[in-house]
Amino acid sequence: MIAQKTDEAFLAETSFDLLALAGRINGGGDITRAEAEECFRLRGQVIYDLLYAANKVRRHFHGNKVTFCSILPSKFGRCSEDCKFCAQSSFNATGIEPYPMMGPEQVEQATTFARDNGASAFGIVNSGRGPTAREWPAIMDAVKAMKKVDGICHCATLGTLNEEQARDLKEAGIRRINHNLETSERHYPNIVTTHKWSDRVRTLQIARAAGLETCSGGIFGMGETVEDRVDLGFSLKDLNPHVVPLNFLHPIPGTPLEHMKPLRPLEILGIVATMRLILPKQDLKVAGGREKNLRDLQSWIFYAGGTSGLIGNYLSTYGRANAEDLRMIEDLELTWDDDRVGGTDPAAPEAPAAPARPGLSLPVLA
Repeated sequence: MIAQKTDEAFLAETSFDLLALAGRINGGGDITRAEAEECFRLRGQVIYDLLYAANKVRRHFHGNKVTFCSILPSKFGRCSEDCKFCAQSSFNATGIEPYPMMGPEQVEQATTFARDNGASAFGIVNSGRGPTAREWPAIMDAVKAMKKVDGICHCATLGTLNEEQARDLKEAGIRRINHNLETSERHYPNIVTTHKWSDRVRTLQIARAAGLETCSGGIFGMGETVEDRVDLGFSLKDLNPHVVPLNFLHPIPGTPLEHMKPLRPLEILGIVATMRLILPKQDLKVAGGREKNLRDLQSWIFYAGGTSGLIGNYLSTYGRANAEDLRMIEDLELTWDDDRVGGTDPAAPEAPAAPARPGLSLPVLA
């Protein structure tokens, strides 16, 4: 019989002091790739030591401020991309009911609901590789509808963008673009084949060059290795986005990843903590898969280093009632009072410039 490693054995194998690492980061230093790999590999009760270190970093850079954002699947389904995790891909037989671009009235209503029910940022999310010339006027109408609602950060997730589209969005009042890297460049072809990881990087560079804030993260639990997690973390560090969403696979029937075993709650918290050590100054948003995967440990996302979450429903799965998340913040005695927590790392090098349905019930409503 193979003896199980004790928590002390895991800790003894760690070649550095976690609290000393937190102190180094708080003093302006960085975690190394080797240290990040060790943190990602920690298991069992020793995870709590990692969380404690990450919480030290969160409190140093962000205090007790947290925030929430909300999204609206404004165009849903019939996506041309073959992402293996996604219910909206036309390659996956998930049985979803697609719908075309929502009208401005619906978008305005959803934006207002989000602002009045706990979200400090709101974004429209369109399926597809990227906006077509034919649908661009409808997207601009949706943006104008969002802008009618003040007191909230206006965001968009539209897929691949070109320079002109990014400039149009900036001029129309969009503040932040979301475009996730999803996973490491090495693992990406195992998840998506209809476009390249470098295409996603290019869109983020284009957005930054146009003066837009960027929001980019990934999905964990898609069969990636620890090395893939390290690569994703340091790729995001290089790109220096304002917000980093951390999603955890919620396997959807009909997708190629439907039989993936969900990550354990403590492993998820360890991932959040390690990402905080890699990205101390960013707004770290625990998003998709939070309720399903963390269950009773949802409130631990902040102790693990998270500074924000997604409130309300997701793209193709339901979240929990907004009031429950707001009560959680109140119970934790955290401060929820702004449209953003954290931002880019000002000490990091500048990102390289990019080369030259009527009657529908709004899914955002809880």
